[in-house]
Amino acid sequence: MHSTVDVRPATFADVPGIRRVAHDAYHAAYGDLVDADALDAQLDEWYSEDGVENRVLRDASTLVVADHPDDGVLGYASAGPSPADDADPPADQATLYTCYVHPDHWDERVGHALLTAIEDALRDREFTHMVVPVLAANDRARQFYADHGYTHSHDDTITFAGATLDEAIHTGDL
Repeated sequence: MHSTVDVRPATFADVPGIRRVAHDAYHAAYGDLVDADALDAQLDEWYSEDGVENRVLRDASTLVVADHPDDGVLGYASAGPSPADDADPPADQATLYTCYVHPDHWDERVGHALLTAIEDALRDREFTHMVVPVLAANDRARQFYADHGYTHSHDDTITFAGATLDEAIHTGDL
């Protein structure tokens, strides 16, 4: 990892960098799984400027960036309370919403620094357990989370960029 990377809470100034990393990382990770135009449309929805600014403001979740003084935002991660889907999740259970690193900086331990910062922030907020949903076909991410102690607990499906894809749910203690 760049020795000068600073992992810190995201600010409004980071919004363009987060959007850039999202675009490039999603295309690198999922370009073989979904149509590029559909992926761009999904990113436009999830990563509009207003949408990312709202995530910076959101108190319920934690959003951090890996910032380099020359290269800017190299990655970002966010987590917070688990969404209440069919059942109410335990109050001490968090969900990792995102953890993405620009593909030019994969294998530089930027993702490790982001995940560690998120885990520390969640422990500070008294969460003790985290759920990590990952597209099942994303072997790189699944191995990353396994290397960090998150085990595959069950499978699900998700609609992503117009396609129904398998999702592998990983869980672990914080």
